Amino acid sequence: MEHATVLIVVDDLFFLAKIQTTLTHLGLSSQVVTQEVALQQHLQQQTALPVLMVVDLTLRGSDPVALIRASRSVERTAPLAILAFGAHVAVESRQQALQAGADRVVAKSEFSQHLPALIQQHLQQA
Repeated sequence: MEHATVLIVVDDLFFLAKIQTTLTHLGLSSQVVTQEVALQQHLQQQTALPVLMVVDLTLRGSDPVALIRASRSVERTAPLAILAFGAHVAVESRQQALQAGADRVVAKSEFSQHLPALIQQHLQQA
C-alpha cells in the first residue's frame, strides 16, 4: 500500500497527531479535511482515492455525520472505507454515523488503544 493516503476528518490536535504518527509508522500518508466543501473537492479532484477516511464524531465547526454523508454522495467514493470514532456515551451520534455510511464506529478509548490494528483491518478489507 505504498503512497496510499488516509483522509483525516479530525480537528482535535491530540488525536490528529496520534493518527498521523500511526499512519507514518504504517507507511501511509495523510490529508486533513474538516469542511464539507473541501472534502467534496478533495474526493472529486484526486486521481487516487484515499484508502480510508477517519472521522471524529466530536468535530467542532462542521457536522461530522454530514461529512460522512457527503463523502458517500461523491460517486467515486463508493469503495472508500470510513472509520468513525466518538464518545462512548454518544450512542445516537454513533448510530447516525453508521446510517450516514460509516463502515465502523468505535468509542474514543477503543480508537486510541487499538488505532494501528483498526487501520490495518480496514486496509486488509480494501
